[in-house]
Amino acid sequence: MKNTIYYILFLFVTIFGYSQEKQLLKTGVIIDSVKIATAPTESYAIYFPKKYDAKTPMALVFIFDPAARGKKGIEPFILAAETYNYILVCSNTLKNGLVQNNITIANRLFDDVLQTYAIDASQLYISGFSGGARLASLFGISTGAFQGVIACGASFNGMDKFITPSNNFSYVGMVGDRDMNYQEMIENREWLDKTKIVNTLFVAHVGHAWPKPSEMLRAFDWLEIQAYRKNIRPKNDSIIKRIYDANLRIADSLKANKEMLLSVNAYEKGITSFNTNEDNILRAKITEIKKSKEYKDEIAKMKEIKVLENKIMGKLSLRFDQELKWAKSTSNLKFWKSEIEDLSIMKSDDKNLLAKNMAFRILNWFQIMVYETGQEYKRNQENDKFAYCQELYKIIKDTK
Repeated sequence: MKNTIYYILFLFVTIFGYSQEKQLLKTGVIIDSVKIATAPTESYAIYFPKKYDAKTPMALVFIFDPAARGKKGIEPFILAAETYNYILVCSNTLKNGLVQNNITIANRLFDDVLQTYAIDASQLYISGFSGGARLASLFGISTGAFQGVIACGASFNGMDKFITPSNNFSYVGMVGDRDMNYQEMIENREWLDKTKIVNTLFVAHVGHAWPKPSEMLRAFDWLEIQAYRKNIRPKNDSIIKRIYDANLRIADSLKANKEMLLSVNAYEKGITSFNTNEDNILRAKITEIKKSKEYKDEIAKMKEIKVLENKIMGKLSLRFDQELKWAKSTSNLKFWKSEIEDLSIMKSDDKNLLAKNMAFRILNWFQIMVYETGQEYKRNQENDKFAYCQELYKIIKDTK
């Protein structure tokens, strides 16, 4: 990991020796694919905002998509890039796999981009979705090179939390309440607070997917405020007012819909620390909500759901491990059909939204675990266990 840190720091020394060779690329469109000079089999997609000027260093976001889809990874960021003038870069090579291999690929990407384009080294950000979010979080916590991390649908790998963090970066978590990593992202906030890393979390009513452009803009609204606080960007009062008003509208709407916890989070994101009177109004609203019976009931129900979710996942995981010891392609899958049917019924219950979302998360988590386990047995040519996993995977998929 130290080699990674030193490598990135070295890049900053050479950053302004960029080549003009690729400077004539178009603005306002995704350019896919640009080859890495030192590794022609590797490439990336790049997006220059319409106001890009090759002579003026600009902020940049490195993006990691878990399936190496450069264009797909850039699309959610375009609205934010045009609003705040960010260059966007997403690898067409880096995908879910061995961490050390991905670090090597990422370093070649950093090298090519930072030495080719006019980049402001004080405004580097890094983002990713799912496995890409874990890699982005690793670079954020270990290098000190990035001002912000935008982690979508996953947080840190467990071992990353043993790294002494570089606390100068701001961390944005983004997750759907039907995402199998939802509870992980909720718990991640506690660790971030404990390590004094400035952070926030955006929750949307979706599953495991890249955030919508409108949600991504809200994340960059929050990062813009952090940049003002750190004097990375000059404070802009009109932008501050727009961010405040947007969060106020969203929070008021959530409160009206009785989504009390999300409304508190939205009010909190409107607190900029630059306008004392308006900030105090938001703080008063938050205090009022937290005293309400609706808010306390929602917190209690969420705690109950978390306990139930962990219990069900523990039961399924234990049974799966036990059955794999003697699994055959002709195994009786009656237990699984019953369990998965129960979750499917829960998933259809519109009267209990928290339980419904939990059922989505568990089914998604279990489907992925069964699939990945099956692929491992396939590689190891353990055919009976692979066939067992295939049958179980089919039951989950058909029920979902």
